[in-house]
Amino acid sequence: MKSRIENRLDDLDRWKDAFLGSLADLGPERLAFRADGVGWNALDVVQHLVLVEEGVLAYARKKLLAPPQPISIVDRGKLALLVGVLRSPIRFRAPVAQVVPSETLPLEASATRWDQSRRDLRTLLLGLPEERRAALFFRHPAAGGLDPAGTLVFLHEHARHHEAQVRRIGRAPGAPR
Repeated sequence: MKSRIENRLDDLDRWKDAFLGSLADLGPERLAFRADGVGWNALDVVQHLVLVEEGVLAYARKKLLAPPQPISIVDRGKLALLVGVLRSPIRFRAPVAQVVPSETLPLEASATRWDQSRRDLRTLLLGLPEERRAALFFRHPAAGGLDPAGTLVFLHEHARHHEAQVRRIGRAPGAPR
């Protein structure tokens, strides 16, 4: 029987594959279109999602070198608030510069990096000892400490938030059809 973490990873993989598949069906002009001429395009959104996941993985690897730290009830509540904000139409800037794309990469390059990052995340999560399954895995700049399950909730809600952004870009005036 699969663990809750493995089921969540499977859900994330299905979403990622469907999202990337839908983007692969778009032409290069639609992928590169910037709604306001300077904002992110669909390729930048994908790269941002990759950078976030790579950042989560790097942080988690460092945290696993230290003794397990508990997640506070306040941080659990902050995750619920973050999920609410991510599900809302509120738009906001990335909280750290490391996850802002500095150049636009081809979809295939970002997809390859994302696949590798996801494989690494899966290996790390499924190999966690019992005492780490409810301990700090990632610290979000706004939501605070997240355990492995909370981290996957964040990654999924964050990705869905940006899926809506890609749809908005595609509906913007002047967007190629």
